[in-house]
Amino acid sequence: MTRSRSISLLLERSWFLPSIAIIALLLRLSLVFIAYKFKTTVFADEIDYMKIGISIAHGHGFIKDGIHFTAYRPPAQPVMIALLFKMFGQSIVLIKVVEALLLTVVPFICFRIGRMLGLGVAAANVGAALATLHPALAYASSTLYPTVLTAVALTLGVWLCSLAVNGDRIGAATGAGLAFGIAGSATTTFAPLAAIAGVLLLFRRSYRSALIVGILGMLPVVLWMVRNDRVMGRFTVATNGGYNLYLGANDLATPMSGNWVDPHLYSEGTLGEIAVDDDYKTAAVQWIKSHPAHWGELAIARSVVVFDSVGNPRTQGLHSGLVGHLMGWIMLPVVLFGVLGLVVCYKQPLSWFTIAALLLVVGSSAATIAKPRFRFPCDPLLAEFSVAGFLYTKKKLSSQEPRTPSEALSARQ
Repeated sequence: MTRSRSISLLLERSWFLPSIAIIALLLRLSLVFIAYKFKTTVFADEIDYMKIGISIAHGHGFIKDGIHFTAYRPPAQPVMIALLFKMFGQSIVLIKVVEALLLTVVPFICFRIGRMLGLGVAAANVGAALATLHPALAYASSTLYPTVLTAVALTLGVWLCSLAVNGDRIGAATGAGLAFGIAGSATTTFAPLAAIAGVLLLFRRSYRSALIVGILGMLPVVLWMVRNDRVMGRFTVATNGGYNLYLGANDLATPMSGNWVDPHLYSEGTLGEIAVDDDYKTAAVQWIKSHPAHWGELAIARSVVVFDSVGNPRTQGLHSGLVGHLMGWIMLPVVLFGVLGLVVCYKQPLSWFTIAALLLVVGSSAATIAKPRFRFPCDPLLAEFSVAGFLYTKKKLSSQEPRTPSEALSARQ
């Protein structure tokens, strides 16, 4: 028996995927308790999410400063924090443990995604292992960012939406709509995804699924916008759009400057979130009008930088050290093969929904700022596509050299 055949048989074992899931969970829990014991870097965003969660848990609503209502942070993560605080008491470690546990469903969903793409058991298990051993998602589970919640909801939503395409499956469409609603409420970049998915389902004549996914997926975001209009006077999904636009549209901005440009031109305490966001937007638009070519160059460069996993973080910590950089560079081929896999599998509905999610990240980053963590929720999906892309490349380089991507995928086993 050849060595490659032995490895293939190992990957096909029924215990392989659960074992990888358990190993990855233990690694994530270790990171959680290391972060707790050694009190590693706490980001300002985390403090906001925690304060809003505490405010909600005490019945005061979305307030982060003890006085004013806010729409600066999306609602899903603070609501999850509040629910956990209400049920189990105010424990930050508990939130991170729950996030580490949430990620255990990702490899099993990804395995099914791989099988839907036509991958064999061994290949689908490789993609699932890449997804569950994702170092950045493991690190994210030791923080209070909504990255984990978004990644799980997005991966589940794309899988269920792809199931709903075939036969107008009501249950799958309902699950997809709910998952997309959570993803869009956790990270507003994905807020339009349910509507886009609904349109794609219409093209496949899955009319009932399109209606269910579109309505259920957009409902949480619309209700959030109604809330913002009622308590803050603006029908908006967030009050940080102008600020983020300004971060990427000024004389100091570079493709990877991110939060290194920290203007603090206006006082929220004095003007309020809405007015401050409007002022930043006005300043950014004026700069763009004065420097259209430069802003265009920045936008194009940022759309490419989306696929980088190292970044240029301002806040130092585990993510900015040698190990963090090494992990980021290791992830690059997976991401690039994932993009190739999306092209190879362009006829698959799975590819359509994943491309839609990825393009939302690319578009948002191009217009404002680019950070690796913005793309991380898409990475579990890209993991399975990366295997398809790798197998296609391997076949193209072999002596058999298939004529089309479809032939390559059908011959890969």
